[in-house]
Formats: sequence, C-alpha cells, structure tokens
Amino acid sequence: MRHSRYVWVLGLSLFCLITIVTFRTPQTVISALSDSHYGNSPRATIQHFWVLMDLRQTDLARDLLNLPVGSPDENEFSTWETRLNKDPLLSLQKVEFMNADLNSTTSQAVVVRVYWTSPVQDVQRVMFSINLKQTEKGWRIVRIKKMNNLS
Repeated sequence: MRHSRYVWVLGLSLFCLITIVTFRTPQTVISALSDSHYGNSPRATIQHFWVLMDLRQTDLARDLLNLPVGSPDENEFSTWETRLNKDPLLSLQKVEFMNADLNSTTSQAVVVRVYWTSPVQDVQRVMFSINLKQTEKGWRIVRIKKMNNLS
C-alpha cells in the first residue's frame, strides 16, 4: 500500500506539470519558475510594481518599466521615487483597479487608484493611467501618468 501512494503522488505531479505546459508556452512556464515575480497579467505586474515602490526597492520597480529616457512618464516615476525615499512613514494601503476588463493579450491601458497612508498625514488617494505592453520578459509598464482624482 505504501508504494501505491508514491506512485499516485508521482502520477498526479506529472499530470499537473503536463497540464501547465500544455496551457502555457514553455517560455512562460520557465520564466514563472525562474522568476517568481513574473507577471502573466497586467494586474499582477501593477500590483508588484506598487509593492516594490512601497518597499523602497525602486531599482527593481524600474525593471518593470520600459519608459523613454527624459519622458514625462520617467519624470513621474522619479517624482514618486523621491517622495517615497524622503518620507519613510508613507506606506501603501491599497491598489484599486478602476478597469473591470483586463483581457488584452498584447497591450493594456489600466486606471488605478493608489492609497497611501502615514501616521502623520491623512490617507492620500492618487489615480494613475498606466499603459502596459506584453514583452518577452512579461508585462512591462510603457506609460505612467498621474490623473486628477475624479472622486
């Protein structure tokens, strides 16, 4: 009976591995296994970007960006990088997605509201329009623009 359990576990593991490879390209599977933060969706990429910003790991957050040098989008990122590095008490509270449909496979425009909190300030709500594009390294942010809060 003991050997039978091992055979079932081995068979189930092989079935799961074959299922994963069948439904995803090998490149996606290998990328996901080698880099646990590989986002196969725009939502995962945006959430990971803001978590990295909250952790003040701006060099890793910059790796998720594909912005032209000297563009207003890069200046927006630099502004937030400076703000977060100057205020160590500012922390991410929530990332709220305003778009309900995130199904595109090549490019995506997403509106998010990011909530920041601090013990010395009220909650800050900031809206961003973020454009993403699918690359061989996963989803990358190609545009980030601060929007006026609509409410």
